Amino acid sequence: MSSAQGQSSVVWKARPDRILRAIASYGLVLAAITGVPAVAALAGQRWELLTVLALPTVAFAAVGLVAPRFWAPDDLRGIEAVVTLVGLFAVAAAMPVPAFMVLGLPGWDAVFESVSAITSTGLTVATGTMDWPFAGHLLRGWLQWSGGFAIAVAGVALIVGPGATAQAMGKVGIEKRDLLSSTREQARQLMIVYGALSILAIAVLLPLLPTSWEAVVVGLTAVSTGGFTPRPDSLASYGRLAQVVTMLICLSTTVTLMFYVLWRRKGLRTALGETNARGVMVGFITGLVVLTALFFVSAEMPLSALTDVLLNFTSALTTAGFSVAVVTDVPGVVAFLLTAMIIGGGVGSTAGGIKIDRAISVARMIGLTLMRMRTPPRAVTHLKEEGQPVKSERIISLVAVVACYGITALVAWIVFLMSGEAPLGSLFDIVSALSTVGLSSGVTGPDLAPHLKAVLAAAMFLGRLEFLAVIAALSPATWR
Repeated sequence: MSSAQGQSSVVWKARPDRILRAIASYGLVLAAITGVPAVAALAGQRWELLTVLALPTVAFAAVGLVAPRFWAPDDLRGIEAVVTLVGLFAVAAAMPVPAFMVLGLPGWDAVFESVSAITSTGLTVATGTMDWPFAGHLLRGWLQWSGGFAIAVAGVALIVGPGATAQAMGKVGIEKRDLLSSTREQARQLMIVYGALSILAIAVLLPLLPTSWEAVVVGLTAVSTGGFTPRPDSLASYGRLAQVVTMLICLSTTVTLMFYVLWRRKGLRTALGETNARGVMVGFITGLVVLTALFFVSAEMPLSALTDVLLNFTSALTTAGFSVAVVTDVPGVVAFLLTAMIIGGGVGSTAGGIKIDRAISVARMIGLTLMRMRTPPRAVTHLKEEGQPVKSERIISLVAVVACYGITALVAWIVFLMSGEAPLGSLFDIVSALSTVGLSSGVTGPDLAPHLKAVLAAAMFLGRLEFLAVIAALSPATWR
């Protein structure tokens, strides 16, 4: 008891004024969330949409111009940085809700769509999207692009700033922090990479998609592994080459973005050896081989469906959420897609899921446990990565994230089952939400009960912020 009291006496408490000041100091970042679609609404003379987008843009831009000079906190604690990140996400999710209502979505559906967009998930309850103006499509694409990197990854670095706290928090979203001189410098490097990949994606898609504006939207959502497309059938009505290229774009940001920085600085071999790129590629290729074997063993689908299945698997593993065909109901294939969605991409990428890095660590833990059964009691064995023992803090964090994922999925599934939804379809969409994927079995839609939409929205928010940040922000112990 005394030990627990001793630990609690030295923990940091969050100071609300510092958090509000930190959020305010990033007013210009928040203004950009609605500012870019507002410009598109102005160009398209969509005055009502322009109004609801311009109001938060102007308000946060004004705050952002004043706050850094007078209100920016210079002593932000680690827990306050975590809560600030949650607060930024919450504000960014709330800002576009009126715009989605102008586009025709009811109130709660607008909230769902906005959360799905800013978390770069891609689950949707919108209908008639082909009748939307370009500004509406750009709104969803830009939100996913922003949520995929600028807030979810670079936002961590920008909020915390350089120092030990930044290094500790970097384990959540940005690896190899010691390779650059400061946290802010690293964020700038990653933003350059992200921007370059985005421009390249749009340029490659321009000749492959029917219209240039579709290339812009799909390019943004592919780089962010978001999954929104202008068309209700996702990628199904596009040509095969366009589908394949889109998936390759998604793969490019499923590895840590530091891979590209290292590639440029130290060469491809070093970049592969010092990042998770090799693990992601090995996992992807292994998945393709195993899924192909399952496809032929099941013998329940025609050979012509193999390419669709493999592309949907790629979408699941990258957590992009694009679909090239209706998700199959063959049990073995569905189970494999579920596994891919749970694992997701690499740490430091735009992908969701528990991350392939953590999955590899879990596999190593299992291997170490089995090895210890065969070793003498006095033998010293350690869980190692890159030849170095893994710190206990990382193991604790890994177990906590995986446990939160499993518990959240179970609770959400129980709620869906008690509401009369199909068991397998419900589980599929819940995992899709938690891993911020966007693939759907057909359960998610405008007719889904409001409380179930709320469950999925909460799952998307929790999954994007990796559970612990949201739990910390909501915990009374954080504040007193």
